[in-house]
Amino acid sequence: MGINNKFGTLYGVGMGPGDEELLTIKAVNTIKKCQVIMAPSSKEGGKSTALSIAKNFIGKDKEIIVQHFPMGGAEQEKKIFDAFKEVEQRLMNGEDVAFLTIGDPFVYSTYIYLLNYIREKGYTVETIPGITSFCAAASLAGEKIVIGNERVCIMPASQIDKLTDEKFIVIMKVYRREREVLDFLEKNKFTYVYIKRAYREGQKVLRSREEILENSDYMSLIIASRE
Repeated sequence: MGINNKFGTLYGVGMGPGDEELLTIKAVNTIKKCQVIMAPSSKEGGKSTALSIAKNFIGKDKEIIVQHFPMGGAEQEKKIFDAFKEVEQRLMNGEDVAFLTIGDPFVYSTYIYLLNYIREKGYTVETIPGITSFCAAASLAGEKIVIGNERVCIMPASQIDKLTDEKFIVIMKVYRREREVLDFLEKNKFTYVYIKRAYREGQKVLRSREEILENSDYMSLIIASRE
């Protein structure tokens, strides 16, 4: 429950993998009704991928805030708190805020950290799910993620050496760790597919080591399995 019904609502809106046609109807309707649109950027003064996906659904009367979120450390904490204060100001003015995030809001998203501050103050929050990058990538590659009664491990590349007996894995955040990951997968008899920029310009599905190392990209992941 919100602290007072005169305040606005924060909506965490999943933008899916990158194709505006993969947005849910609920996501589009939420963007249209909110007075304020906030979107993250990985660089100070940079563009927001999430915002670019939503651009055709944002009216000219909206306030747009692009917030820089650095990766990790004290600076990240400060930026998240700064974003919270920006959001809180709008909520206290009775405005609804849509926080846009690629994929789903609860999968490796800055929104999760922002939510901690919002919930602590008791503001009303609603989260709109989005198609995850790995589900989109699997569809593009025609590759299963998991089957039957098996389990699947979804993990960042930095944790690849923690795997034990898993048969089905999804490896996120592989950029600049491709060689390390491929070495591990090949040593442990995994078959793999590398999906780059799923459902956006420059998308590629790659299955050979050489092609993967030549096409390294920030927006990429690996789906792998073994017998």
